[in-house]
Amino acid sequence: MKLFTNNPDFYPTPEEVINTMMLGENILGKTILEPSAGSGNIVKWLKKNGASEVIACEKDTHLQKLLAGECQLLVSDFLEVTSEQISHVDFIVMNPPFSEGVKHIKHAFEIAPAGCTIIALCNASNIENRYSRERAELHELIELYGCSENLGSVFDSAERTTSVSVSLVKLYKEGSGENEFANYIFSNEEDVLDNNNTEGLVQYNVVRDMVNRYTSAVKLFDETMEATQKINDIAKFSDDRYNYMPIRFDTINDKGQAVNITRQQYKKQLQKYYWRIIFNKLNMEKHATMGLREQINKFIETQVNVPFTMHNVYQVLNMVIQTTGQRMEKALLEAFDMICSFSAENSTAGEKWKTNANYMINRKFIVPCIVDYDPRYSSLYGYMRVHYGGNEYKIEDVVKALCYITGTNYDSIQGLFRFIHDRNLSYGTWYEWSFFRIKGFKKGTMHFEFKDEDVWMRFNQAVAKHRGWVLPKKSRTKK
Repeated sequence: MKLFTNNPDFYPTPEEVINTMMLGENILGKTILEPSAGSGNIVKWLKKNGASEVIACEKDTHLQKLLAGECQLLVSDFLEVTSEQISHVDFIVMNPPFSEGVKHIKHAFEIAPAGCTIIALCNASNIENRYSRERAELHELIELYGCSENLGSVFDSAERTTSVSVSLVKLYKEGSGENEFANYIFSNEEDVLDNNNTEGLVQYNVVRDMVNRYTSAVKLFDETMEATQKINDIAKFSDDRYNYMPIRFDTINDKGQAVNITRQQYKKQLQKYYWRIIFNKLNMEKHATMGLREQINKFIETQVNVPFTMHNVYQVLNMVIQTTGQRMEKALLEAFDMICSFSAENSTAGEKWKTNANYMINRKFIVPCIVDYDPRYSSLYGYMRVHYGGNEYKIEDVVKALCYITGTNYDSIQGLFRFIHDRNLSYGTWYEWSFFRIKGFKKGTMHFEFKDEDVWMRFNQAVAKHRGWVLPKKSRTKK
């Protein structure tokens, strides 16, 4: 039975098409994400042509088995991948499902780190016919950040044929992609385990306990792998041609599946796990914008020779605290640019709102992709739900920044996700949350209104001071 019998979106990418996709691109030593890996044609090509690491997503469980040993499977559904998870990648290369091509390309650009190049195939009609909001938004992305080319019906003689005309889209995410941790000096000396020493602050003991657990786990991992090899060497008779039963060391992923994992992969995943715990235990969340979490992930993925030690953990924590001001300022600026991008003056695609100004944030503004609504489940889930992978985290960063500039205790504010998730909120109704009144709509937008005029003005003043703008003395915004 052919693999694609029950998978209408599976079209393996021919090698000649991949050659066209990657023409002129330097992937030597680069880390690449393949969001719709299929049977692995693109993955294999990338590895063959010099990529240092390829990570992938694939929803089809049968195809996942073909990818085993070829690359690391990040998650099954690419649309659930966050920017934090791929902050270290240099390229995103994909042949996404034809039925969701626009959605996949837009999501790739949204979560891609600065300096990343996105290379994707899609149905040419998605580029040429802009009758929907999503297609108009994709066209705007191409106009602003890249290019597209109609390749014609390049799948007419492929493993699975189709006469559909295909376009090649290339997008470049602006920015340097620099690592925030690059200028900090870390120790290459390993910690010495000392479980009997109980002196010091509680926070110190918490960090030390996690470092010791990490070190012990990695040590036992190595010992287990070594023992496994010894067992297999002993169990297999030297000249026996019959199959024997080798022991294989696997781990269990979030889907309950047994997968092979290398020592380096295990160390990375364990470090990510402990970094989350450290930030939680030491109440560092108020400092942890999405940008910081992306930087930590990038640091872990790229600084493979930096040990997870007491010294290095505290280097990171000190850096986080010392640079909080700059980080919160950046969060405000990014939020300002995001909100203003949907103003009537700035947006050239999709919906645009007069409530969003292009020179300052109005007291009332609108942000898309905050909430979600699926009419198929309206009888079960008629209340408001957060749009996974949307702009909710950007609003969370705004709140952290506003807490910083107003002296508000962030611990007293419930996150937007939890606020919506823990209550059966209705669409089209105003609710008070944090610094705002909020109202969500089924089409995915959320309306925000600053509750306090002083906080609203301080937001705009902070942005204006950084960019050298002069704000009007009185508001032009109607309440």
